[in-house]
Amino acid sequence: MPKTELAHPAPNQDAVPPAPTELDDSAESLQAKETEHRIPVGITALFGGLIAFGLYYFIAYIGWDQASDLKVGTAVSTNITHTIAYTAIPAAVIIALAVAMARRKGSKR
Repeated sequence: MPKTELAHPAPNQDAVPPAPTELDDSAESLQAKETEHRIPVGITALFGGLIAFGLYYFIAYIGWDQASDLKVGTAVSTNITHTIAYTAIPAAVIIALAVAMARRKGSKR
């Protein structure tokens, strides 16, 4: 009978054992422990802004109707002011969050 080589050589005693093939993927192991009980600042700012906008919107438009707004003649200036405010305020918040994140990332190094 001819001598054949084994497909897998005998294990070397000095070799490093192979890494485990599966990682623990339970919810507990994936949770960041240092931020486990804190709400992120961005989410807090988002919800605070939404609540503030909702209160403003409710107070500003109680009893509002389009006919009385058009009679006064300030509809165009109000519309322009609101358009600028609704684009400038979110842009400022995004820039402030980006700067804060960059400073935070830079301080961790």
